[in-house]
Amino acid sequence: MKIVFCMSLFILFQQTCFATMFSPLPFVKQVEEASSAVEVSLEKSNVFKNALGMIMTEYTFNVLESFNISEDDLESHKLKLTMPGGTLNGVTSMIDGAPQFNNREKSFLLLKKIDSKIYLSNFSLGKYKVQDLDGMTYYVSEVFPTDENVGKISKEKMVELMKNQWKISMSVPSIDPGRSTASTASTASTASTASFVEPRAIFKIKKKIGRAVAEEGLPSEGIPLSFWFAIFIFCSFFAFIFFKLGKCGDHYKRE
Repeated sequence: MKIVFCMSLFILFQQTCFATMFSPLPFVKQVEEASSAVEVSLEKSNVFKNALGMIMTEYTFNVLESFNISEDDLESHKLKLTMPGGTLNGVTSMIDGAPQFNNREKSFLLLKKIDSKIYLSNFSLGKYKVQDLDGMTYYVSEVFPTDENVGKISKEKMVELMKNQWKISMSVPSIDPGRSTASTASTASTASTASFVEPRAIFKIKKKIGRAVAEEGLPSEGIPLSFWFAIFIFCSFFAFIFFKLGKCGDHYKRE
């Protein structure tokens, strides 16, 4: 009974937190708190109970385009996220503020990696619906769709924010209505691959290049002049010490 009571308090506290935690957050701040992003469509979902007996839902997404996410965080080019809540054996668990996903719905998700696991950054604030309006693609906030400041942002502007914050290079595929579907899919796939540049990989590349340049700068043959100069200073210092000690010894002998 105590365990059930504690779990009930925990869920109630969790729901209260989620109900009051959301506040409009500038796009720059949202990207700053995330580490990667994806455009996805929901393929399937699986509801289960975790070790604590809580109802959870695992979502499997088809990744349409990725931004700064490692292939190691995907399973056969699919993204899996686990969220609290769902319906299992006629019992429905609802967490206030949890994002909702519909089959085949296209979404843009801001993600964060914690302890080698990928999560939705800032819970529902990290989910956007993908909408095409007047020939442009927009990301519409799940939580604040009507907010004039954080309710909607064009894909082009979001990509710029991600490029600047994560220091990555990426390109957004431009879709020509006259081109075939297969060609468009090929372009999107290429852009998705090109969009992934891990900052740590860039750092490693720069480090290797810097090391190679440094090694090229070292003389390949002979001993550097600085080495002989150091030997000379070292010998001069000890010669001076021995000279002083010798003079002191002669002085004590005379006395």
